Amino acid sequence: MREEADRFDGLAESYEMHRPGYPAAAFQALAADLRCATRVAVDVGAGPGNSTASLRAALGPDWRFIAVEPGRDMRRVLSRRFSAAPEVQVVDATAEDMHLPKGVAGLVVACTAFHWFDAPRFYAEAARVLAPGGVLAIIRNRRKPLPVLQAFDRYIEEHSAETKDLARREARKEPVLRDLAKVPGFMAARSCTYTWSSQVTARGLIDLYLTRSTLWGVVRRVGLSRVMTDLTAICADLGLQDSPVGIDWETTAKWARKHTEGGI
Repeated sequence: MREEADRFDGLAESYEMHRPGYPAAAFQALAADLRCATRVAVDVGAGPGNSTASLRAALGPDWRFIAVEPGRDMRRVLSRRFSAAPEVQVVDATAEDMHLPKGVAGLVVACTAFHWFDAPRFYAEAARVLAPGGVLAIIRNRRKPLPVLQAFDRYIEEHSAETKDLARREARKEPVLRDLAKVPGFMAARSCTYTWSSQVTARGLIDLYLTRSTLWGVVRRVGLSRVMTDLTAICADLGLQDSPVGIDWETTAKWARKHTEGGI
């Protein structure tokens, strides 16, 4: 994960402003499935802290939080965001080597970050960091299809030098549940999906898409001015200049619990 972190340099403020958080119910369901007394939650690949903020709000004051983030720019915003929150610790580390004590956590979550990890090494590290009976969760926000979003995706595919199949790339962003159930040391794999909605302006939608690494590959290739002009034209063609755009979201949580006896 460390070698991929630099691709997000310069995007941390945009991520903080334009990426959504996560529904409280998703994290509360994970806490309800714990079989240990440890109230430490580790947010892996925390970025600028949107997921950490949602996790903190959902679990409340009885928990401590460790936000693991290898990207220097993301970590700068993350540290600033929680500078007055002593219950949140920011750690410069990767998903595969969290630099945390064995058994320190009751909950390890990765929120829309799993696709950047070396999955087998991440699973092994999560098993080491979790207390017996703790929960490992992969959580992902997914936008439901809209004509404007589909048009933006086509634009990325047409102009990207490295990404020609976004659908296939999207499929790699979360594990298959049966594979999660087979991770050594874990049991009782489960999945739940939560639906919710948000509204943005056309410019807000463009700003949201500008937090995607795939679109920034296009920006680096043709320039930000050209990309902004092209995406604005797409919105205009669809009549979205002035009216708010409603986005329907699905948040999927997939999790498994570490064995309470004979675990790693």
